[in-house]
Parts: sequence; C-alpha cells; structure tokens
Amino acid sequence: MKTAIATVTATALSALLTGALPAMAQGVIWSGPMMTFSNAPGSDWTQPANQDHLTSDVWITRSTSQGIFNAALESSYAHFYSPAGTEWAYGVLANYATLSYTDWESWFGSRGNIYSMVGQDAVVHLINDDIYLGIQFTYWGGNGGGFAYTRSTPAAVPEPTTMALLLAGLATLARRRRK
Repeated sequence: MKTAIATVTATALSALLTGALPAMAQGVIWSGPMMTFSNAPGSDWTQPANQDHLTSDVWITRSTSQGIFNAALESSYAHFYSPAGTEWAYGVLANYATLSYTDWESWFGSRGNIYSMVGQDAVVHLINDDIYLGIQFTYWGGNGGGFAYTRSTPAAVPEPTTMALLLAGLATLARRRRK
C-alpha cells in the first residue's frame, strides 16, 4: 500500500514539475496562460517580430497573400501542407486526445471558408515536439496578409521555494502515515 501511494505521489510530483500531464497521457499539453499574436497586413514575414516562434522548428507567419506557413521550415505557403510540422483540429484543449487532426487548409475547409475559422476553438499539434496547444483565430486579413490569434503557452513550472514547501509537506505526510 505504501509503495502504491509513493508511486502516485511521484507521478503527481513529476507532472507538477514539468507542467505536463502524467506519463499515461500522450504529448505535452501547453495549458499555461493565453497570449495574443498578431501579424499586421503588409508586414515583412521574414522579420522575427512577424513570426510566432512556438518552438525551435515552428515559427508561424503569413506573407501578403495565401495562408499561414512555418518560416522555420518553409519560405512560402503550400496548399494542404503548410504550416509544416503542424496538424489542426476544432475543439478545446481538454479534449486534445479525442480530436481528429488534419493539415491547416483541410481543417478550415479550404479557400472559400477561411473566415469560418475566426472565433472557433481549436487545437494545434506540433508534431516533432509532440506538443498540443489551444488556439483561436481572432482576425484574418484578405489580400495584403495579416492575421491574429490567441493561444495557450507552456504551463508555468513552480518556483524552487514552492517546490521546497511541496516536498516538505509530502515528507510530513509520509512520516505521519508510517506512525
């Protein structure tokens, strides 16, 4: 019984330290605070300020026309492929494991339906890093480019003082259970 409690406590502590779900879940879930990214119409997509650097190999941006693409791996938008290294699904982050993912263009329904994605909850899977994040487009510009969205960020890792208090509490609990 004590071993089972210690295993559960260790799993919970690991999840707390990494900001991720326990090992039984797949992927890393970015459940931290929401942030807003916007790319103004006519902006230079090659400038880092106009790219949302999610990871070292996923930088979301848009040129003056067509769709979004991954500037870390692509130099322009490619139909039914871009942004490279991502897959998309409508839904909320809490349901990430049960959603059906596809490329970005198939996700929103192709050319004529692009504005239908604005205001819809969605989840993006960053394939290479196996990260899932919530996203909602808030603006889509026509010719001239531009787009904006809010998205989740990595969960905050507790500061060392918080961890010391947590560990002290767990040690006290373990001692009390032994008595």
